[in-house]
Amino acid sequence: MKKLVTVLVLLLVAATASFGQVVVKEWTIPFLNSLTGAIASIGEYLHWGANYAAEEINAAGGIAGKPVKVVGVDTALDPQKGSVEMARLVKDSLVALGPVPEPVIMAAMPIAVENGMVSITATTSYEYAAPYFPWTISWFPPTKDRLAPLIEAWLKQYTDIKSVVQFIEPYGAWPGMAAAHTVALGNLKLKEVKVDVPQDAVAFGPIVVKAMSQNPDAVILACNAQKAAKIILEMKNLGWTKMNHILVFSSADTPELYTTGGKAIEGVQIYNYTNDALSTPRWDAFKKAYMASHNNTQVPSLAPNYYDAVYMVKEAIEKTGITGDPKKLKEERKKIADYIANVKGFKGLLFDWDNINGVAMTKPTYIFQIVDGKKKLVLEVKPKL
Repeated sequence: MKKLVTVLVLLLVAATASFGQVVVKEWTIPFLNSLTGAIASIGEYLHWGANYAAEEINAAGGIAGKPVKVVGVDTALDPQKGSVEMARLVKDSLVALGPVPEPVIMAAMPIAVENGMVSITATTSYEYAAPYFPWTISWFPPTKDRLAPLIEAWLKQYTDIKSVVQFIEPYGAWPGMAAAHTVALGNLKLKEVKVDVPQDAVAFGPIVVKAMSQNPDAVILACNAQKAAKIILEMKNLGWTKMNHILVFSSADTPELYTTGGKAIEGVQIYNYTNDALSTPRWDAFKKAYMASHNNTQVPSLAPNYYDAVYMVKEAIEKTGITGDPKKLKEERKKIADYIANVKGFKGLLFDWDNINGVAMTKPTYIFQIVDGKKKLVLEVKPKL
């Protein structure tokens, strides 16, 4: 009995040493997100993923024995509002999520940097995140390194592609993603025709007619989901039949693509970073819960990102002995920054990965084909380190 008591005391001491003397009753993680405005539907599912992680963590005992709460902070897609909110948060927050999207990142992240607080921008490209290292991390490697091999893999499925039209909407990180597509086309010595997609466009007949007059063999769509679907509909009206020669980029893989496109998008291929074909207890539970609360729609490609971000914060707190003590705020913020910059074997929702100097370098990317309204896996493309 005495030996058992000694063992229990040692375990308690070890746990205390691991977690530190936690002083908070609840960990609060603010999430600067666009919960109203033009991309509120995206903001909603990003917050849903973060909140689902918090609920899951709390059901398993919390972070270092204390519950966690994700608090949505609406920026309404307004850079000025995002800056005001960030200035408020840096006064006493240990860590934050966001901001979302890129215009708010550029306005608000300098405030986080100046005050030495990590704010995890998990849904933007490397190029938007990197200027704010070490106070954020990039969920993706440099866009060219990530997307050029992926586009090459898509094109190499076919031998008849000599020319490609790329429809590009000038929003956020999308032109940078389109530029990476262009690199792949250049590597394979294919002709490219770029077509601008105005952000305020509602009719797409004229730009599709112009594009099809170039007699392309394939099409890449780097525009929002609804516009992508409408362009595909116009292409079919003009007689396009090679549906697997159309590639939709990841940001357009949202419910609007399927509701607007309907049966017209059958056979189209899509790339993104989540694999619906994967089946694990954790991912299956996430998908089931998401679909139950979103009218049975498929999980958008970015929905898991802030779920994983919350778990990364949890790991950083527990592995570095963070206490939440306001007197140690500067020191503990730095511990989080140092830990997540080079976390190894992080167990994400879909796969494990390593961060190298703030960059996620080992994540696979996927190409799917729409079959009977759902995505069927075609290719997995792993990064070359």
